[in-house]
Amino acid sequence: MNRVNQIVAVISVTLLMSACTSTPKQTWYKQGVSPAVTADKIGFCRTDVNAENLSQNHAKKMIAYCMKSDGYEFGIKPRN
Repeated sequence: MNRVNQIVAVISVTLLMSACTSTPKQTWYKQGVSPAVTADKIGFCRTDVNAENLSQNHAKKMIAYCMKSDGYEFGIKPRN
């Protein structure tokens, strides 16, 4: 019986880990803009709002305002 419990535990952990890795990641995106340019824009926004001197929550909000003002959306990037 102990061996069966071990097998069930291993299968459960494996299924849980595979479910976590297959979830689409939310990210900033803008139609026609590459991930590299988007990363540069995020860096610019972090600097522009002085994010390192804000609480993490406040910095996220300010960066979001900056990104949205330039036409970016946050979510699961739609496939073309």
